[in-house]
Amino acid sequence: MSLLPANPNMPRFLLRLAVALSFLLPLSAWARATPPKTCLVLGGGGARGAAHIGVLKVLERERVPIDCVTGTSMGAIVGGLYAAGYTADEIEVVLKSIDWKDIFNDDPPREELPMRRKEDELRFLGGIELGLRGGKIALPRGAIQGQKLQLLLRRLLLSTLRTEDFDDLPIPFRSIATDIGKGEKVVFAKGDLAMAIRASMSVPAAFAPIRYQGHLLVDGGIVDNVPIEEARKLGGTRLIVVNVGQPLASEDELTSPIAIANQMLTAMMQHQTDAQLRTLGANDVLVVPQLGDITSAAFERTPEAVGFGEQAADAQVAALRAFSVSERDYAAFTANHRQKPFDAPLIAFLEVLGGRSRTADYVKQRLSDLVDRPFDTEQLEKRIGLAYGEGSYERITYDLADRVGRTGLVVQPVDKGWGPNYLRLGLRLADNFAGRSSYQLFAEANFTGLNTLGGESRNRVQLGQVTELYSEFLQPWGRLGQFYVAPRVQYKANNFALDDNGTELAEYRRRRYLGAVELGYTPDASWQLSSALEYGHDEAHLRIGTPGSATQPGGLPKSISSDFGGLVLRAVYDDLDQSAFPTRGMRLDLSEEMLLNQLGSSNAARISHLRWDWALSHGANHLLLGASVNTASGSGANVQIAALSQLGGLANLSGYTENQLFASNTALLRAVYYRRMTEAGALFSVPLYLGGSLETGGWWNERRRIGSNMIGAGSVFVGIDTFLGPIFLGYGYAQGGNNAAYLTFGSLLRANE
Repeated sequence: MSLLPANPNMPRFLLRLAVALSFLLPLSAWARATPPKTCLVLGGGGARGAAHIGVLKVLERERVPIDCVTGTSMGAIVGGLYAAGYTADEIEVVLKSIDWKDIFNDDPPREELPMRRKEDELRFLGGIELGLRGGKIALPRGAIQGQKLQLLLRRLLLSTLRTEDFDDLPIPFRSIATDIGKGEKVVFAKGDLAMAIRASMSVPAAFAPIRYQGHLLVDGGIVDNVPIEEARKLGGTRLIVVNVGQPLASEDELTSPIAIANQMLTAMMQHQTDAQLRTLGANDVLVVPQLGDITSAAFERTPEAVGFGEQAADAQVAALRAFSVSERDYAAFTANHRQKPFDAPLIAFLEVLGGRSRTADYVKQRLSDLVDRPFDTEQLEKRIGLAYGEGSYERITYDLADRVGRTGLVVQPVDKGWGPNYLRLGLRLADNFAGRSSYQLFAEANFTGLNTLGGESRNRVQLGQVTELYSEFLQPWGRLGQFYVAPRVQYKANNFALDDNGTELAEYRRRRYLGAVELGYTPDASWQLSSALEYGHDEAHLRIGTPGSATQPGGLPKSISSDFGGLVLRAVYDDLDQSAFPTRGMRLDLSEEMLLNQLGSSNAARISHLRWDWALSHGANHLLLGASVNTASGSGANVQIAALSQLGGLANLSGYTENQLFASNTALLRAVYYRRMTEAGALFSVPLYLGGSLETGGWWNERRRIGSNMIGAGSVFVGIDTFLGPIFLGYGYAQGGNNAAYLTFGSLLRANE
């Protein structure tokens, strides 16, 4: 049936006009019924992306409703939170509250690390860890694995756990990442929002790639740093685009291979961004915050970036007001734009997936007591941190799942991609600038995941001042993995001097052969209680000095040897926040070694060790108070060799060189002050300290003489904390005219040996 009446007298052009209007009028009515769709496009730029928050503030002030959001990298974080129902002010509070320096350190705080890791830190501070995989050396894919960032995103986005399709968020959202294996763009429209955002900001070399939905993913900025095209695909008819990309560096700043590589990446990203920006039309608004010298890594300058974003949006306020709606319409938008309620469920079951980890049962042990309790993110993250701190995981993530009307916790541990075996190398040097120097080279091979409960083997070699061969097998057990058994064997050799009131009489070479089985209990991250049965052989041979003879019976013996066997009881408390330059917490190490004839000792003896350190701080000023006492009772070669402890070194009876003094009874009291000279809050600030110490101590070959003739000592030093461990340059003086200059690698803390 014709839409027009038949009229043979109507001019042909009028007929054509009438036909055109018959089609255009319905289209016009449809256009009036379908309002334009406003899409927000947030680009990547690291810390510069905090400017997005300032733009959002202006949009909210001007009543600009957003119909869809696309984001890359930092734009994905801000955009994802906004799409999930956060307001601009709420996102600002979140970003300002984040301790970025902590977020970019995958390990939990030191006070929450397993005691085993804390002990390792004291013995082998610093060093380089390499992976051993398939008989080859392997390296991590990124400096940061993103464990804490992933947990943070999960906590912030709990309201989206039940949202599979990103179109069902309060505002439809798309996140952009790059499949690094194929070099292709990956657009996330469904799945786990926290994982999609984490994948979008995996900056190559800085953050490790993450495998998700069949892709190995890195930062989306490589292929689409300002995702305008994806906003069009979402139906955006007018766009608000915020570009916070890092500008190209000047030629004067291109002073290293890293700077050149960054410039190449920036140039590539800028080229594709410019191509996208050229597609903007008259109805679109481009906002480019003038961020000055704020770099992509300057997360401590988040408040400044927010302000610059607000200024840039204010400069475009006339154009943005074209997107504004009435108060009534904006109220309808805000009523829908809010986080979905999340009611913490009762955890009815725990499932730890084993597909990507050889030690899933180890993780399950540490989380098992969360079952039949209300879901608590703080407790869950702490438990995950304890498991992660064991050291063999790339990441541990979690989700909630509903099964037969019950809600449970599903945890996915992922072993390090460069494991499961690891080689650690380190070097320590000491020189007193007066002809006495020493070095210590160590290599430790750890074989992890030997069974599902986390059994591992540690094998260590040391060369230098101390020669050591060490092998141990550790097996955790118990409902929460709080118990362990650890058989071990050891060979250890070092030189020690005999001293008489500051005069060195002789030097011996001590060798120890040891076999032991240790049983331990770690009720929490701060305590370790253990007992060990040990058996071995000690011997010492004269290297320097005049040996005695039949005609000179008062001379020095050429050699001393004895067997020893006994029981060692030990208790360690440690909640120090750092091993290098602690600022808070305490460490107490008590042990009692009972050498018994019944267990094979040549002579019976009791050897006691106490070491205590307490860190206090006020601003940049730090004080470390400490004491150590080592005593032995008994007679014979056991006491002469097995009970030897040492003094000497910076802040360890300064004025004497490292481990210069040996005796069966020693004592030390000290107070060490150090002030941080560099900014502690800066993300990449190198910790530099100025400090000094006051000490008093002594050494005795007879227990009854402990406390007599104590001498005073002190030091001044400069310390710097590096990836190889702390380095000190200092000077020390002790009563009696003993003084020494120091250049040392090592901690102010010491472990009982």
